[in-house]
Amino acid sequence: MKKLVILGGGAAGFLIAIRVMRSKISDIETFFEYTPALCSVLYEKSSEKFHRHFMNITFDYETVLKKLNVKFVPGKVKSLGENQVYVSVKKDELVSIDYDYLAICTGSSYADPWKPNDITYNLNLEARMAYLNEQRQAYLNAKSILIIGGGPVGVESAAEIVYRSPQKLVTLVNSGSCVLASAPQELGRYAQKILNSIDVRLISNEKIEKKDKDSDIYVTNESKQEIKADLVYNCIGVKPNSEFLKESYQEWLDDKGYVQVEKTLNVKGKSNVFALGDINNLGEAKLYYTAHMQAMHFVRNLSRVLNGQNMVPYQNAKPAMFISMGPYYGVGTVSGIRFTGWPFTQDKGTTCCHFK
Repeated sequence: MKKLVILGGGAAGFLIAIRVMRSKISDIETFFEYTPALCSVLYEKSSEKFHRHFMNITFDYETVLKKLNVKFVPGKVKSLGENQVYVSVKKDELVSIDYDYLAICTGSSYADPWKPNDITYNLNLEARMAYLNEQRQAYLNAKSILIIGGGPVGVESAAEIVYRSPQKLVTLVNSGSCVLASAPQELGRYAQKILNSIDVRLISNEKIEKKDKDSDIYVTNESKQEIKADLVYNCIGVKPNSEFLKESYQEWLDDKGYVQVEKTLNVKGKSNVFALGDINNLGEAKLYYTAHMQAMHFVRNLSRVLNGQNMVPYQNAKPAMFISMGPYYGVGTVSGIRFTGWPFTQDKGTTCCHFK
């Protein structure tokens, strides 16, 4: 029996585990969290709703994977050897896991609180909940909020906050002329119209940074506007989680740290090692559904390999995106159909894009 080891239990890794089974999955978190929903979870009106909503988007790996005959190894991947993965399960304890096939699905890092970054070992649900409670309290106490970045996280956060707490002053600084610059079918234009209608203070074509290292004042680079806010969200700077490869497999990485893959999604020069989702350099949008599409293609290719057939190239997923614009509305596109609110609600979006 061939052994598949999956590194990372996010969008791609977990889907592969439940489709293939009889595999091993390693992740430093002991639980799954549906990250895209966190923007709406954090700003729920009551603590009870916040807790219930958070528990609806999470579950313990051990409980679920055990039923699927998948062995879960909580720990941090330190390095790779030839057909071996070295995982740090405790501060001074390193274990070796052999593999015949390896799926690297370690994803990307993002600013707090959207993805856990300051992790020691085996982050559990209780610790994550405690941290998010602190973040939620900071939001409740804040009268003014600065959001840096006009991508999906920045836009969703701004809309969620203003819809739920219209008394708060929310400023969004975007380096481009329109938010959601990489979104298909001009979704950014519709999203920006909604932000303007709900009184988000939008500063475009500007970057912003701290006035100095120890200052709590931020300054824009062009107009030199100074902004002091009670709470600041950094919603830029996605970074691939590929540090563990730099020592022994630096040649796998491009200049930005992404794993270089063939169209069949295997690492260049390796027929039994694959990289999927946010970690690879495929050039596809880094979204949950694209990670799912790549994961499903990997499962099909693995089946072909095990049956003595050649792998087939991955065809990039068709552009699709859904952005929530508060708890009830959103904008989106799928299969060429645009959802922006029609015909009279383009200042809100459409109700079919967001699940409460």
